Amino acid sequence: MEQSDHLAPPETILFVEEEMLIRMDMAEYLRECGYKVHEANGAAEARDVLNSKMAIDLVIADIRMAGEMDGIALPAWVKSNRAFVSKGPLHDPCDSIAFLTKPYTGRTLFDAVREALAKRPQT
Repeated sequence: MEQSDHLAPPETILFVEEEMLIRMDMAEYLRECGYKVHEANGAAEARDVLNSKMAIDLVIADIRMAGEMDGIALPAWVKSNRAFVSKGPLHDPCDSIAFLTKPYTGRTLFDAVREALAKRPQT
């Protein structure tokens, strides 16, 4: 089997959402689409996952979250505390911020995820 015959591993997404039903439903939808998905109930849990040095290709976060950090401050924290190397050159995750207005469907989320992941630098 040639190198090109191997499928790339699925991209890994961290889905940060305090509303449990939305988080579970959308995370499951993304899994069915072939992504590996970790869930976090707010910014504190997201920081724990990110501090674990687990490979994360994309962070999806709700803008309104309780606590000291919301979905606007989380990307700045990521930029200051975690370097992402994804398929090659160092990529600044804050260069790829996009907004998706609620309510959204699984398909709308999937399309936004594909677009965000396609913008990453390739080797």
